[in-house]
Amino acid sequence: MIARNSLLLALVLAGCAELQRTPAPTTELPTPQVLIPPAQPPAPPPPPPAPAPGPVVEPDETQQVVDLLGYYQRVAQMNADDQRRELNTVTQAFNRDRSSYNRLRLALLHLLPGTAFQDDTRALQLLEPLAAGGSGSLQKFGNLLSAQATERMKTQKRADQMKDQLEALRAIERSLIERGQQPQPRKP
Repeated sequence: MIARNSLLLALVLAGCAELQRTPAPTTELPTPQVLIPPAQPPAPPPPPPAPAPGPVVEPDETQQVVDLLGYYQRVAQMNADDQRRELNTVTQAFNRDRSSYNRLRLALLHLLPGTAFQDDTRALQLLEPLAAGGSGSLQKFGNLLSAQATERMKTQKRADQMKDQLEALRAIERSLIERGQQPQPRKP
């Protein structure tokens, strides 16, 4: 039995050795040809929706309003002499070119509080043509300034009326004090 097992073992080893010497036949399968259709360009994105109809605003008008706000801040920080020179310069520019931008610059100077040249009435006169024309950014800014100037004038008028009433009360008080200091006629 040992011989038989040995013989069987020898045959198995010989078979394995033979297998190692001769390569196993390979049967290569042909690689399948896959046809890929040519790449199609991506579909263009849909066009953006049309803007809603409304007022046509020039893109630079918004920037001009921003510039005017910055201008107002710069002028507000100037000393009185520089502000007076700026008023003269802007007045001359407005007389040469009566554009909405120059009109607003001059109106802003007349609306500047605490200056010797503050004049709400003149500012309103300058802003009036803007209120009538269009709905662009400059016109809207002009309307805002006009509304503020009008409100400030109303407030000033009320303050002046109250001041006048106070002066009238003081005059009455003085006359009462003067009457009280006069000797009263004695009754017999």
